[in-house]
Amino acid sequence: MSTEKQINANRENAQHSTGPSSPEGKAAVSQNRTIHGLNYNAATFRVLPCEDQSDYDNLLKSLQDEHEPVTPTEELLILSMAQHRWLFDRAMRLQEACFDPETGKIADQKSFSLYLRYANTHERAFHKCLNDLVKARNESKKLTLGFESASRLREKHDMAFDMHGLEKAHREWKNWAEKSDWELARMRDERKYKEQNAA
Repeated sequence: MSTEKQINANRENAQHSTGPSSPEGKAAVSQNRTIHGLNYNAATFRVLPCEDQSDYDNLLKSLQDEHEPVTPTEELLILSMAQHRWLFDRAMRLQEACFDPETGKIADQKSFSLYLRYANTHERAFHKCLNDLVKARNESKKLTLGFESASRLREKHDMAFDMHGLEKAHREWKNWAEKSDWELARMRDERKYKEQNAA
């Protein structure tokens, strides 16, 4: 447990080191600890200076054109898909740099393993966003078609009930027809028998 004297000294020291105050200083500090730019944070995602911003913009636009988002949630999922795909591609480029160009062998196993892990992470994240998008669309479709589906089920039930009634009526008619045929045959036999006995 800190003493009161230590707490006061800590507070006093904190007043002297508040970090950078100018926009340039804050921008420089924001780049601290950026080794490879593969850690994902949607709030701080950015295209690196060595990458082409227009390539990222084209990727995002192509995903938006393909999936045509209609809700803010869908837009966020597509944005995350673009960012994860971009980071996956970045990890793949960094993996390639781990190979010795002359022998084709992995020159830096530790970095290669790290970049491979990031590539797998971003590939899975991309597919999770895609699955979430599909689920969100299916749920939305169910809600909009809910009433329509219920009325279709009712119609289906009514049709099945009508078919059942028709089948029953058909069976009854068939039974009646069979009885009528049997009755006619019996009457013919009786007439024949009477004619034979009369002769």
